[in-house]
Amino acid sequence: MRVRRIDENGDWTFGAGRASYADRTESVAQRVLTRLRSLEGDWFLDLTHGLPWFDLMERPTDLARVERAVKAQILQTDGVSKITAFAMAADSATRRLTITTTIIDIYGVESTISTGA
Repeated sequence: MRVRRIDENGDWTFGAGRASYADRTESVAQRVLTRLRSLEGDWFLDLTHGLPWFDLMERPTDLARVERAVKAQILQTDGVSKITAFAMAADSATRRLTITTTIIDIYGVESTISTGA
């Protein structure tokens, strides 16, 4: 599956023809990253897309519940075969959750994805 590449700011890239698109392993990694950054109910074409971040991060935060939801979201992403590593770091001072995961895609390639939510 091909998807439009995103830049370092999370915006779609344009103007480079085929180079504006990601495919195979890069596409799978980008889809995982996009799903982790998405809020459930935010995309009008599929209101179930994304994670219910507001519900998951209410106080007191149950990090085990967050981990289960995030892993399920990753494994439901097209092209992901399995998760080989997973780590979450919550910083209450900055109210930031950093997720780092390593996946193996359907092409047999291992990719590490990291995001701060």
